[in-house]
Amino acid sequence: MKDVHARQREKKRTSGECKNVKDKVPTYQELLDEALDETFPASDPISPTAAMHAAEQVDSPRDAVDWALKAGGHQGPGHTQEGAAGADDAEGGALLTAALAREAIDKVLPMLEAAAQDREVCGMGFLAVAILDPSRQPAETPFADALLLEHAVGDETQWDADYGAFAREKARLCWQTGLDSRILQAQPHLLRRGDSPLWGAVNLEGIVVAVSGAQPWYDEAFALALAAMLRCLALREQAKRGH
Repeated sequence: MKDVHARQREKKRTSGECKNVKDKVPTYQELLDEALDETFPASDPISPTAAMHAAEQVDSPRDAVDWALKAGGHQGPGHTQEGAAGADDAEGGALLTAALAREAIDKVLPMLEAAAQDREVCGMGFLAVAILDPSRQPAETPFADALLLEHAVGDETQWDADYGAFAREKARLCWQTGLDSRILQAQPHLLRRGDSPLWGAVNLEGIVVAVSGAQPWYDEAFALALAAMLRCLALREQAKRGH
């Protein structure tokens, strides 16, 4: 059963008194409180999205802020997510690992974050990155298993389109054809019905990186910078091994 505070908030919303758009919908904490009140038995799962905004200020008599999570314990804005290929790193696969991919993103991230704030470069302020494992070949590996790492710049909850899907599709075409997506789009005879008409991904000596969210020429430049950094880090690791 909702507490007095929650009932008052709900009454204000339903009466039309709220003028601010944000006040017209419940907060994450309110939804979480309600879920806990109505969940029975207590072991039933509640929505994990309520914990995505840890440390965000809320209006609730129970807590001043949402439940805290350990650093890196949630995927908030700007998160990095390993793909299926990254999960196999521990098995001793490719030299270019998910850990190196994360390092490459960290080194290039200041440029990406600055670009996302420049409306002439990135109109909506969001970027999505997809990196593939160069040791995975199209003839022997499903595309989903070739994904090494994905990264989002900007608040994904505000995306006006699925930039992650755009980046993955660009990467898939580069991976399957061995061509940069810009070159591929200039050769439409190589495309199949349903293939993406977007470009902004590169295949640098087998290192496939796609970026989506900016103007395509900028997407390509960011992808090339990441691919070059990945190549650099792989060369560094090779030198460490004494080769």
